Order: sequence, then C-alpha cells, then structure tokens
Amino acid sequence: MPNPDRWSPTRFRRLASSARWQAGLTRPALLLAASAVILLSVCMFLLGRLSTPAIVDQDTLTSLRAQASRLKAEQEAAAVRAGEYAIIQQASSRLQEDNRELLASMSALEDRVVFYKRMAAPAATRQRVDIEHFELLPSTRPGHVRYRLLVTRPQGSDAPATAAIRVRVSGGGRQQDLSLAQPRFQFRYYQQFSGEWAVPASFQPERIDIQLRSGAAAADRRFKWELKTP
Repeated sequence: MPNPDRWSPTRFRRLASSARWQAGLTRPALLLAASAVILLSVCMFLLGRLSTPAIVDQDTLTSLRAQASRLKAEQEAAAVRAGEYAIIQQASSRLQEDNRELLASMSALEDRVVFYKRMAAPAATRQRVDIEHFELLPSTRPGHVRYRLLVTRPQGSDAPATAAIRVRVSGGGRQQDLSLAQPRFQFRYYQQFSGEWAVPASFQPERIDIQLRSGAAAADRRFKWELKTP
C-alpha cells in the first residue's frame, strides 16, 4: 500500500531545502580547492625558479674544481719534467767537463811520452839543448801573467852545462824583453822555470820568442801569446 507521506508537500520541501544546502556547500569548497591548487602551482613555480641558479652554480663549481685539479696535475707533471731536464743538463755539463779534463790529461801524457822518447833517443838524433815546453797562465795580480818553461839536454852528457835564455815579446810593432829569475844557469838534463811577468796595459802582445844558448848549441822557439786555462 502506497505511503501517503512519500509525496507529501512537507517532504518535498525538506528535500528541496536539503538539495539547496548541499549545492551551496559544494560551490565554496570547489572554489577553495581550486584556489589552493593555483596557489600551490605558483609556489612550486617560484621555488623552481629560485632553486635553478643554485643548481647551475653547483654544476659550475664542480666543473671549475675539476679543471683546477687537472691544471694542478699538469703543473706538477711539468715541474717533474723540468727537474728531470735540469738533472740531464747538469749530467751533460759534467760529462763535457770530464771529457775536457780527459783530453787535457791525454795531451799531457803524450807530451811526457814525447819528452822521454827524446831524452832516451841516440845522441846523433838529438839536439844538444831544446826548449821542451812553454805555457802562459792567468795571474791573480792585474797586469801580470804566469809562465812555465822547460829546457832539456841529452842524457849522455854527465857534466853540467851552462846556458842562457832570452825572452822577447812582440805585438803592434813593438818589442819588449822579459827577464827570468835566472837568465844564466847550469843544468845537467833539464831545467824548469816558473814565475810572473809584468805586461804594460798599453801593450798588446801577439807572440813570444825564446832563445836558448849553451856553448855551441842553441835552440830558438816562437810561441803564440795566449793564456792557457789551468
């Protein structure tokens, strides 16, 4: 049996009032939710704009640090190579110096061999006197030079011989005699001389002539004026 109150005016008014209330309640909620979504989107957008430079700066900083590390490694490698090159240069300079010293020693040994051969040669093949060696060396005193001189005679002559030496230097059209401490001397097989000569500053020597006289025997030698490194 149908319910007489189902479609009664009172029930109908209640339903209509309830529908109007629900509709009124739903519209502000929807507006509020939409506003919240928009606000959230704006915040996320601004947050992204603010955080992007920080991310870029961080990447740039990381890249710069990597480049700095590479540059430091390259500098260290270059320093190592420079040190190795310096060591090689020092070793090369030392080898060149050793080579010069060796050549000088060999030359000195050859001179000694020649000297002893000449001293031991038969009398018929030897001169009675000879100027065996002469050299000029730098002096610590300005305007001076050091000299070394060696004269010899055959071993077969047991009796001492008297000899005299004359030294004359020439250059620029000028000549000047240089004296020895013992211009006249006696010797049996050889005699060494050493000392210093004073050379005027205005005089430019070019050559030096040495004359050795011992009785009827004589020896004349000419040398170029040049200082030898000791």
